[in-house]
Amino acid sequence: MCGLFASLSRSGPIREDYQRQLDMIAHRGPDGAGVALVDLASGVPEGARAGRAWLGHRRLSIIDPDPRANQPMAVADDRYVMVYNGEIYNYVELRRECVAAGWSFRTESDSEVLLACWALWGEAAVARFIGMFAFVIVDREAGQAWIGRDAFGIKPLHYALTEDRLIICSELAPIVSTGRVALDIDPVQTVEFIRFGASATTDTTLVEGVRRLPAATVARFDFATGELSEPQRFWAATTDRRKISFADAVDECRERFLTNVRLHLRSDVPVGAALSGGLDSSAIVCAIHHLEPDVRLNTFSFISAEPGQSEEKWVDIVNAHIGAKPHKVVPQPGDLANDLDRMIAIQGEPFGSASIYAQYRVFSMAREAGVPVTLDGQGADEILAGYWPYVATYGASQIRRGRIDRALRLIAHGGDSMGTRLRMAAQLGQALLPAGAVARYRRALGRSILPEFLNVDWIAANDVEERAIAGAMLTNYPDMASHLIDTTVRTSLPTLLRIADRSSMAFSVESRVPFLTPDFADFLFSLPPEHIVSPRGDRKHVFREAMRGILPDPIRLRRDKIGFFADDGLWLRSNRASFERYLDEVSAIPAFDAKKTRAYLSGFFEEGRGSAQQVWRIFMFAIWSAKMRSLAG
Repeated sequence: MCGLFASLSRSGPIREDYQRQLDMIAHRGPDGAGVALVDLASGVPEGARAGRAWLGHRRLSIIDPDPRANQPMAVADDRYVMVYNGEIYNYVELRRECVAAGWSFRTESDSEVLLACWALWGEAAVARFIGMFAFVIVDREAGQAWIGRDAFGIKPLHYALTEDRLIICSELAPIVSTGRVALDIDPVQTVEFIRFGASATTDTTLVEGVRRLPAATVARFDFATGELSEPQRFWAATTDRRKISFADAVDECRERFLTNVRLHLRSDVPVGAALSGGLDSSAIVCAIHHLEPDVRLNTFSFISAEPGQSEEKWVDIVNAHIGAKPHKVVPQPGDLANDLDRMIAIQGEPFGSASIYAQYRVFSMAREAGVPVTLDGQGADEILAGYWPYVATYGASQIRRGRIDRALRLIAHGGDSMGTRLRMAAQLGQALLPAGAVARYRRALGRSILPEFLNVDWIAANDVEERAIAGAMLTNYPDMASHLIDTTVRTSLPTLLRIADRSSMAFSVESRVPFLTPDFADFLFSLPPEHIVSPRGDRKHVFREAMRGILPDPIRLRRDKIGFFADDGLWLRSNRASFERYLDEVSAIPAFDAKKTRAYLSGFFEEGRGSAQQVWRIFMFAIWSAKMRSLAG
């Protein structure tokens, strides 16, 4: 796990020194730093070879800490030069294939394996990687460079194609700080964040000139023409349905999951686990114990101090079951003031809730304990239907097929209270509506789907249409598999992965996510929906059964779900002074109607009116904007 910065010249030699930008991501790699100014080779006209690529790398040493494995790294008589961030978990198996093909290795690192695979098989190698990665590879002979990103976008890769440069970085802020990108804020992304709290649902970022390389793609840069190709996809989630019995699906799910966990344990430094007490993180912890029973595992848990939100009893059950060494943190709302500025700066983009502070503190605790690698349950909710809206989509698809009795059974068993069942029925009803119906209904009533404090003139001038925003988030799905795939690759999970990457890297901790491999996701997406959601509405049905005998039954059979929870209103009011010092920044945002926004904030703090989430997003966007302006000069 590391950080990278690269600048590729579309014309002559690079004269700039990007050391300042590389230093901005030092937190991603405290164990080493390297820089290479790369000349192109004989395949390029002589006068256009020198200094065409500046490659910088910050290293977090996880596999093969030997300095010989530092980057930038070159192979094949220096034809290929690379900077790379991430881990290739199946590097041991790939290394054997490379050796069989005649390749000789100088290190024991996964980095050299990645580059050797590229030299042997080219772009086709990427689909064979099991891991999380983002890379820049310069082919000096061909006069080309390639950028690539893992199947789920676990590892970030931002880029800006300017008049004479392709600038690439693990984070957004260093690209802005070069001064080569105009700080124009994307209007649609702005409204999408303010309304929905999401900021990673497309390949654009809030800064119009900076893009994200899409997950599961590679793109080619040609030094001669200065063109960047359209990203080519090497994996797309399957929509093919398998015919498989539930018993066989349980056996296969168990084997695939244990294989994933085994691969994700490969490391030359200590490995621990984030443990919330829920099904997903507990399954990972207990699977580690199942595979390596003699290892005393370090677990790291956030314990909520808010009434009814603590999962400590579940955490304790798991830790006792495997004999773990537990570490717990109980952040108080007032603590946020001490960490707010750094947390916002580290994230690089605004975030929609105070709940990420829990995750931030968990990674801080891991680093303090000397554990630089943790396994995390991220992604399981999206690929295994962990939330009630997925069940609602399933129920709606049953009604469309005339199976009303099955849908009614889902509602009848949907949760442990009448309130949950009523919400389930409402979600099912919405899932039956045609796409865009919610927005049309609100418009017919004279109500906007957009917040009242937004500047209507600015919205009109920037062609930010309600239907475009509503369509991005209120999609009608034909079946549950489509819903799962969409939230995995487009809507909720990309934002969660971005936040987790920045929170973990803030403390130089590598966060691994064993649920997220293409083959495991494809297997689950292909199963009959009743294998994922039982007739009683039990979510993650096949996985619960697969964990029988590995996971304690009180955890395996839990139906409630809490997760990382923070009362945004409580945290805002507890840190009111820290937020209100940014009121002038709020007023300076063109997207906000200054008068209405101040009235909205006053109503929230003085009278308890309005939405705490909306207030949080107002301040996050304003603080982030101010930090970006200071970087851009």
